[in-house]
Amino acid sequence: MTTEVHLSDWAAVTTELQQFGASGEVTTGDDHIRVAFGGAYFEVKKEGVVRTGMPLHEFEHDGDSKLIVDHENGSITVETDSLEYTFRRP
Repeated sequence: MTTEVHLSDWAAVTTELQQFGASGEVTTGDDHIRVAFGGAYFEVKKEGVVRTGMPLHEFEHDGDSKLIVDHENGSITVETDSLEYTFRRP
């Protein structure tokens, strides 16, 4: 199942990331949600910042974007007008 959510829909972002991170560790706050799988993480801040990290690289984007969450294949793609980045659950 693939779901597209905009960062402006905070309730949907939170729901999707909690489901995506069910096999990892999910940390939430009023303004952020972080999903960690050992040394890898995917974090979204309510003001529109997306950060990810894995042992060999990191990614950060600040601004308008949407998330495409693919629960079956264990990936989240961050899409903006000018870039596309895919995080794969380890």
